[in-house]
Amino acid sequence: MTDTTPHRGAERPLWERISDRLHVDIGQGDPVRGARLPSEAELSRRYEVSRVTLRMALAHLEQRGVVHPQAGRGWFVGRAQGRVNGQERLSEQRPVSEDPGVLQSFTEMAESRGLTAGAVVLHCLRRPAELDEAEDLGIAPGAPVLSLRRLRQLDGIAVAVDHSLVPAALLPDVDAEDFRDASLYTALRRHGVSPHRADYEVQAIAADAEGARLLGVEPGAPLLSARQVCHDDQGRRIERGHITYRGDRYRFRAVLQV
Repeated sequence: MTDTTPHRGAERPLWERISDRLHVDIGQGDPVRGARLPSEAELSRRYEVSRVTLRMALAHLEQRGVVHPQAGRGWFVGRAQGRVNGQERLSEQRPVSEDPGVLQSFTEMAESRGLTAGAVVLHCLRRPAELDEAEDLGIAPGAPVLSLRRLRQLDGIAVAVDHSLVPAALLPDVDAEDFRDASLYTALRRHGVSPHRADYEVQAIAADAEGARLLGVEPGAPLLSARQVCHDDQGRRIERGHITYRGDRYRFRAVLQV
């Protein structure tokens, strides 16, 4: 394989395919966090690509938290981290992102990048669905829903405020204790409900007073607001979600193709 081989519009770019091969090879080697990769020159020879193509592939893996560079030393396994009070913490200067086109929970996204997801449960209660909520979930107005609102954290650092509404019948026996460090999607799967796809929209907004306080920013600071309606593998609407990210700690990515 060489980076001069032409490819059809339906074929993925070479740098992306090399990124996938690198990711697989790194995983097969079962390396420890912080292990050093071979030099760029050696990797270029191994995968038969130019240094430009290789660096694009490495940059993609860096965005996903698989590798990170150190100036003058090369590339290393895992996300670059700083230390706070003697403990490793997520770098506040490096936003995280989700893989494009993949439906995954916040917890699953964190785990895929070697990070620890956590939450402060702001509320977890059952209440009647309001009219617009019922329409989004395909249930009767006033039907019981589980309302779960959390401050989401990565390695102990506040990243987002997350509010999920789920028809209460899907999760009959959960409470706030279940969601301090557990995934909502995992709880749904445990009850035989499999998240399958989501209608998703994003919008830039300004932080209100509460959002600013929870996320540690000034009122009016930029936030990224994402809303979704999630469907299961039977087509049922199982979650209405609204998550608001700090603008400097999350990057939205998508794949566009003709």
